Amino acid sequence: MKRAVGMFFIIQSLLTYFIMDALYAPLKVTDEIIDTDLKTGVTTVSYESPGGIHLIYVIPILTFILGMYFVLTGKKKRELKIQHFYN
Repeated sequence: MKRAVGMFFIIQSLLTYFIMDALYAPLKVTDEIIDTDLKTGVTTVSYESPGGIHLIYVIPILTFILGMYFVLTGKKKRELKIQHFYN
């Protein structure tokens, strides 16, 4: 049962991440004109983007980690039951 719940959490978190990534883009690149040379007409532009993880992506990441935990712990207990049965 834990494995099924874990697989559900993993699939749900991946789908949520892809939907949010396609529909909502919180990480926007901003450009800012720094300097313009009047003789040559060359403009220097600085591109900036936020360096951290946006808060809205934290929930799918935590759900994915929880799903991996459920999948891995369910597998270990099942292996222990099988080994105990044959011994």
